Amino acid sequence: MKFLVLTPYAPWPAYGGGTMRIYQLLRGLTKGNDVTCLTFVSSDAAAAGVAEALPDISWQSVVGPRPRPTWQRAFDTLFHPWPDMALRNHDHTYYVRLHELCEANKYDVVIGCSIEMVPYLGIAKSYGYATHFDTFNAEYVIQKRAFQTDVRTPARWHAALYSLLQWYKLWRYERRTLRAVDGASVVSHSDATVLRRFAPHTPIAVVPNGVETQYFDRSLVSADVAPQPTIAFSGTLDYRANVDAVLWFVSEVLPLVRASIPDVAVVVIGRRPAAELQALAASSDIILTGEVADTRPYLCGAAVYVVPMRIGGGVRLKVLEAMALEMPIVSTQLGAEGIDGVPAGVLVCADEPAAFAQAVIGALRLRQRNTAARTFVQRAYDWRVIVPTFVAAVRETIRHAAE
Repeated sequence: MKFLVLTPYAPWPAYGGGTMRIYQLLRGLTKGNDVTCLTFVSSDAAAAGVAEALPDISWQSVVGPRPRPTWQRAFDTLFHPWPDMALRNHDHTYYVRLHELCEANKYDVVIGCSIEMVPYLGIAKSYGYATHFDTFNAEYVIQKRAFQTDVRTPARWHAALYSLLQWYKLWRYERRTLRAVDGASVVSHSDATVLRRFAPHTPIAVVPNGVETQYFDRSLVSADVAPQPTIAFSGTLDYRANVDAVLWFVSEVLPLVRASIPDVAVVVIGRRPAAELQALAASSDIILTGEVADTRPYLCGAAVYVVPMRIGGGVRLKVLEAMALEMPIVSTQLGAEGIDGVPAGVLVCADEPAAFAQAVIGALRLRQRNTAARTFVQRAYDWRVIVPTFVAAVRETIRHAAE
């Protein structure tokens, strides 16, 4: 079969989140299929690098998109009918390249990865192609939760207003999108339940995020256990949900942990740390690693992994990676959302600071490996298990478009 895949950024295997998802799904699609990927890249050098990482794909790269100035984002937030995410990857050159590909080829389906690529799916639809939308989250739900969190704090009311506007715009936009495409895939059953209400006649498959358990294997990692009890957190550190998680943990939970274990350290692993997190590092509340080539030694050197998320959705790759590395995990209910069928004892969930702190203290004192977590993700969340589900979902989209 012949696929055209539209992506908002280069699918590097070294990064997590949507980048890793795109990389793994693309790699799976190449088996027995003809795959072209039209992607944004940061530079010509990045285009060469991604072509080397996945050589079985025909790559079409566009350098961009150009960043929108703050004034433009503010104006669009107030007056543009589309949500911010739909405008993020708007680029004339990409539109032109997509038209050229659609005119010169015949594809069985065009796949748009993430909500940023929805406007381009409309172009593919105008050429008569079947369209499949792979969405990383029920985005309107994330903005709803962000509003409900920020509105409680007067200093965050500006952010609450932004989220309120985006919540409404995304609700309309996602509903219209799912009614227009021929099929879709989501990362969790909870997202599927929410989004199927928008388009009950559109096939929506659950294709969860996964983990490459052959890589995230503690036996392959040379890591010294930290001399002091250590808590780890990882993620892209300018992402609003991650910033909120660290700030909440440090302000509400960490003092309770340090009351019992005074010398505990908090290592926060990830690129682009926000100013608020840099301030915490300057005051010695946390240790920031910055971007690292390999997160595994940092994770394996810690005694417990925390997921203190209060905003967000989907299935977090960071949790699956920590599970594969046999780490004890303490999470909020929201942080573990979307990971179905978790056996008892694989992770501890707590939403209140005192309960969260007690769970962290218990894990720090025990310092035991979480072997049941690795067994669980190997069975249910390895990418080798997940990719065939995605391929089947795309085939169902093609079938549905032909009806």
